Amino acid sequence: MNTTVDRLRNLVAEVTTFEEEWEDKLRAALPTYDPFRDGFPVEPRDEVRYFELCGDRAAEARDQLHRTTIGIEKVISEMTDTESEPEADQPG
Repeated sequence: MNTTVDRLRNLVAEVTTFEEEWEDKLRAALPTYDPFRDGFPVEPRDEVRYFELCGDRAAEARDQLHRTTIGIEKVISEMTDTESEPEADQPG
């Protein structure tokens, strides 16, 4: 069970790391980037670059979601297989 919990924690950590890394990328590429700014997070001169980066981020997020979903499905499958094995061994 600890292995399963560790694997799920690793999946969560990967998503968290992804978000943190993208915040760092946006801050590095866009000096006016401020996610807490009222209205839009960048000044007008950085809007085009901001949208380009958002497109890149969306593509990477889809990939991240896909990897995370596969990881969760593997854990569920293994847990389900493990839980159902003892029942199969019991005389019925």
